[in-house]
Amino acid sequence: MKAKKLMSTDVQACRPGDTMADAAKIMWERDCGIVPVVDSQHRVVGILTDRDICISAFTKGKALSQLHVKDAMQAPVHCCRDDDVHEAIHEMMRKFQVRRLPVVDRDERLVGMISLNDLVLAAQEASGRARSELAEEVFDTLAAVSRHRVPMLA
Repeated sequence: MKAKKLMSTDVQACRPGDTMADAAKIMWERDCGIVPVVDSQHRVVGILTDRDICISAFTKGKALSQLHVKDAMQAPVHCCRDDDVHEAIHEMMRKFQVRRLPVVDRDERLVGMISLNDLVLAAQEASGRARSELAEEVFDTLAAVSRHRVPMLA
């Protein structure tokens, strides 16, 4: 199964110069916790999560309307291609410990987002042996993504 079949295509992006209030509004209206950041060519240059917004606002002590996306976005961003197969998507999520990946076309332009949720739903829709194999793959990916990158203090 390829990314273009699994991904969400109704994705709203923001620009580096947008305020964090703009990004938070997108998250609120779209019921999501992540927004891709794109340049004028619609190429992914960063990613901003709800956590990035909260930590930035707290540590800088400013209103979201006074903070810019470029100051808190994560870059570089790991993206998958719209023609990548699900095994490659799982591998990227495991390797980079991410739950969501922007999906780009061959011109590197944003065309969608794929999340662990999308992979879970695809596994649920499958039947027979394919369902079991996809469910196992999702389980392994979730386990890899959930591991702490830094050992927890006792």
